[in-house]
Amino acid sequence: MLAERLKRVKYPSVIVCLLPLLLMGCAGSEDTPTLPIKYWDDIEVSVETRPPKVKVGMVEFVVITATKGVKPSNELVVSLRMEGREKWHQAIQDGFLGVYRRVVNVRDPAKDVLAVKLRVKRTEDEKILYFPLAQQQTRAAAAQ
Repeated sequence: MLAERLKRVKYPSVIVCLLPLLLMGCAGSEDTPTLPIKYWDDIEVSVETRPPKVKVGMVEFVVITATKGVKPSNELVVSLRMEGREKWHQAIQDGFLGVYRRVVNVRDPAKDVLAVKLRVKRTEDEKILYFPLAQQQTRAAAAQ
């Protein structure tokens, strides 16, 4: 009976040991395209896309904000739109991690420009940052 218990425990422990290795395979690599980082005072704003390479159609934009590049900026209201279109779409705050998500329609990845409006909650302070989708490049290319 003890041998049967040990057999059952062995497989879950192997899975727990291998899980970090599997998750590392999901992490972004130097080949994952990114948009250039922008700044508003001491807030660093980066944008990731899902799928990683922008294409025509519905694309999820993930806006990551951090004060001085370290502390999550979670006191913001973030809205997105493609420049030239009228309607702003408020992003959904993903916890208190300074991460905001929204799906926006992309018509032409070579010409479209993502406009990101940041507003500090309970104030009138706001800023619009522009991310030309054509500037999306891999981390390796950006480092050169």
